[in-house]
Amino acid sequence: MTPDSGPTIESIAWTGRGFNPKAGTLTLHGTRLRYVVADQVLFDASLPELQPAWPWYGFGCQFWAHTHGEKYFVSLMPTGNSLATWWEGIQRGRRWKRAITAAMLL
Repeated sequence: MTPDSGPTIESIAWTGRGFNPKAGTLTLHGTRLRYVVADQVLFDASLPELQPAWPWYGFGCQFWAHTHGEKYFVSLMPTGNSLATWWEGIQRGRRWKRAITAAMLL
């Protein structure tokens, strides 16, 4: 990841829609967002390039990222949740949304 100013946060995230999403590591460092799944870098780009979009139906814990002609669905909530783990996913997603929104202002 290219050095950049600003905070760094990292957590597990899932990509792919439906019943078989793939888990990976999502990292925000300054204004760069990187997502690695199974040792493959799906994207490592600046937030303005990725144009993250948070759809209303994602409860604030899912977004779309666009780069190099590809569109990635990223969720901070796994499938198969109980009410407690669902709420944890919502909270994790909202923290990420706040962090990404703040980083876009850097």
